[in-house]
Amino acid sequence: MTEEYHALLSPSGAAKWINCANSLAAEADQPDIRDTTAADLGTDKHQLLASCLSSKVSAQGLIGSVMEKGNFVDQAFADDVQQVLDNIADRVQAYKLAGADVQIEIEQDVPISHITGEVNATGRADVVLIATWPDGRAEICPIDAKFGYREVEVENNPQLMLYAAGALEKFGLVAEFQTVTAVIDQPAIGAPTEWSFSVGELQDWVDNTAAPAAARAVLIHHMRDQRALKAEDFNPGAKQCEWCRAKAVCPARSEKVKEVIGLDFDAMQPPIDTAITMLSNNDLGDIWPALDFIEDWTKAVRGRIEYELLQGREVPGTKLVEGRKGNRSWDSDEEAEKLLKSFRLKQEEMYSFKLLGPKPILDLLKDQPRRAKKVESMITQKSGKPHVAHVSDKRAPLEIKPLVDEFDPVQSGEDLV
Repeated sequence: MTEEYHALLSPSGAAKWINCANSLAAEADQPDIRDTTAADLGTDKHQLLASCLSSKVSAQGLIGSVMEKGNFVDQAFADDVQQVLDNIADRVQAYKLAGADVQIEIEQDVPISHITGEVNATGRADVVLIATWPDGRAEICPIDAKFGYREVEVENNPQLMLYAAGALEKFGLVAEFQTVTAVIDQPAIGAPTEWSFSVGELQDWVDNTAAPAAARAVLIHHMRDQRALKAEDFNPGAKQCEWCRAKAVCPARSEKVKEVIGLDFDAMQPPIDTAITMLSNNDLGDIWPALDFIEDWTKAVRGRIEYELLQGREVPGTKLVEGRKGNRSWDSDEEAEKLLKSFRLKQEEMYSFKLLGPKPILDLLKDQPRRAKKVESMITQKSGKPHVAHVSDKRAPLEIKPLVDEFDPVQSGEDLV
């Protein structure tokens, strides 16, 4: 969840400033050229989530609304938000069944200045659940809704850990908390993921990781006009570079890419006096972990070059040209329809009709289970295309039978015809 007031050291940017001390200083004067379409959609879904929680209404009841960033609430939009609402309700019910009293805090601005040193700094947590038991046990549960399609890991997630630390600071007088359960709810990925840890472990992380990193990043940021950035204070990596505004022009990131595609590939080159061989599967496996990092870098550089050219500044070796034209469309559908009717064209020559897909039909029949069951019997769904993922991915690996196994081995002495 993004904060309305963006603290310099915000929880949403924690992966950046905790891991790379130079990040704040490096991006201080850089333009933000990111496409905000996805971010705006996420902001509007968070707004709907907060409205539904505060008003205790379903997301479906607000279909047809237009949110702050201009996104229209359609069925798919509402379904994403409703899934999070249902998951929160289930979690609250589970606490209650376990004998706990539950306090629900919505869109909480939790203090983090005691960690970052920035005066009045806060982070905004989507939902914080406070569960207390009669025997004195207490747990705090920050929930962060993510509406993107790139999976966000909950374990050791610095954004959620800062929310948890801020929530403990804010609600510490409510109860003597022993544990924290941090939750990421990402409808596009699947069921919520959670990570539980003790308050002591959280405090150790604050004291030994977050607070020292914040102090170092702020010091370098404040001194950026007095001294050059030092190479040892850069630490390029996938998580810390992902949302950094300086990633396209960061020298350390560029050197990291050169290292990956240079040294690693050079190591694979055979000596001059030996036969040349193609890269092996082991070689490909060695290259694989760096591909996302390299692809993200090339995309960032392309975007920055385009930005510079659009500002009228020269980037040697490049130029702006007109891209592919858009699809043709009518200036006015009404006027075009009137003209075509005057030609006495038939309906099938003017219009196209297509049967709605299964989802809207099932939504229409959600209160008619017998009919819905008949519809479901007619639905088919293609399997997902095979997709390469890191070995740590939670999905089960596909079993692919080598093509050679499809044939019987040739027996010794047999002729091939």
